[in-house]
Amino acid sequence: MSDLLSLVPSPLVDRRYAQALFDLVQELGYIDNVEKVLAAFLVVLDQEKDLKRFVQNPFFSAQKRVEVVYSVCENIGFSDEQAGRVIRNFLRVVAVNRRFSALPGIFRAFQHCVALSRGEAVVQIISARPLNADQKEELRAALKGVVGKKILLRISVDPSILGGLIIRSGSSQVDASLVARLSSLKIALEKEVS
Repeated sequence: MSDLLSLVPSPLVDRRYAQALFDLVQELGYIDNVEKVLAAFLVVLDQEKDLKRFVQNPFFSAQKRVEVVYSVCENIGFSDEQAGRVIRNFLRVVAVNRRFSALPGIFRAFQHCVALSRGEAVVQIISARPLNADQKEELRAALKGVVGKKILLRISVDPSILGGLIIRSGSSQVDASLVARLSSLKIALEKEVS
């Protein structure tokens, strides 16, 4: 798996912690359970801004942050007590090393490691507006045709791109946003004028 680590588009610290967690849960056979819990945790973290601020706030003790994050994960549901113990110990290590603010990135890098180990291509889509189910499926099918792998979409919304999409996979990016097109047009017009 260490050769896949370089393919994860996250800061090095996030990738190292994600790699350690991935290696451990893969060896113990807990990948599916841990992935499910961490994916649900990321959804909760994105929805609950107070929780996100709490997790990233160094003024709260590491132990308190571990307890709160573990409690949230526990409420999401572990189907295996051993997997819960692994996550709790992992959270302690992250807290002791003062990397709790990196937790969302670590969890996303972990998800990326899991997808890569399954032979899936992880593609980040940035859209000006939320995509409906048909649009997502159309994108997934088109990308699968290009990449030749199952596509795992990570979709985010950024109204500042005005329209279109930005598509990222690994170190490749296609910027088909309206902002990029307008910027290109501006540069072309400036060249014509000068």
